[in-house]
Amino acid sequence: MCGTANHNSEYGHGPQLRVPAADAAAYGFLAGEAKQATTPPPPAPVEDDEPVQLKKSSDTLSALTAVTKRTVEKCASLFGEVQKSPAYKVLFFTQPAHVIMALAVTLVAASMIPGKKTTTVNGEVVKPRTFVNFVYLAAFCTHVGAQFWMTFISGLSLYFNLARHAFGDVQKILFPKYFSLNSLLSAITLIQFGKMHVAANVWDLHTYLQLFVLSLCFLLELMIRLYVVPPLLRLITVKTAIEKSAGVGTEVGHYELGRLVDCPHYMAIHRSFRQVHLCVAIGNVITMMCTAFHLAYIAA
Repeated sequence: MCGTANHNSEYGHGPQLRVPAADAAAYGFLAGEAKQATTPPPPAPVEDDEPVQLKKSSDTLSALTAVTKRTVEKCASLFGEVQKSPAYKVLFFTQPAHVIMALAVTLVAASMIPGKKTTTVNGEVVKPRTFVNFVYLAAFCTHVGAQFWMTFISGLSLYFNLARHAFGDVQKILFPKYFSLNSLLSAITLIQFGKMHVAANVWDLHTYLQLFVLSLCFLLELMIRLYVVPPLLRLITVKTAIEKSAGVGTEVGHYELGRLVDCPHYMAIHRSFRQVHLCVAIGNVITMMCTAFHLAYIAA
């Protein structure tokens, strides 16, 4: 018995049992099927009679891919060399605000140059095109509407209906867009106003006064966007982080600094924030006065 029990059969360990011929045939059949299932099918024969046109298309596609790859690599290499140049660093990293302001001053100076003579056709003065008038009025009206909405509707409504930190988060998003949009609209208004008077050659005291007001509005809004808004946003971020750590800032419509009043570091940041915010508010009021002055000129 021990010898029989320890004998290794063909299909595993254990005693060798006698099975009927039918069972043995069935077992052999199942074992063959299992072996056939585990054996991967032979690969399909590759047809050698591939069409010539398909081979040509494949070669053309490979060539185009190689050319595209080389072009992209060359462009990337050129862009990397440009990024290392001093001009790129000055324009995009060092002081881009100064470059933008220089271009803005150039634009203002160009708009102050009067026409040498009246533009006439067959003895009649050429009036500015309807498109010029449309762009001028559309830009100016949009500018006035944005100023009115941001100052009297959006700002006051959000301040008296949102928690102070939520209101600060909204202002961080709106301030850059607001002054960027106003700067663009002021520039368009200034350019189109100059075109209208160049075409008619109307250069008197009132014209120069309006150009001065529009230029002041444009430069002031652009200066606020480039030089005042970025530090204001940083102060809001630091101030909000300190207030959240102290558990204040959830009040609506008023200030409650709580125990932060005794923190000299926070109070210094708070005073800086109030001063920068006051500069933004004064600049916004001055630009609104400029647009109101030009609106009175249009109405007259």
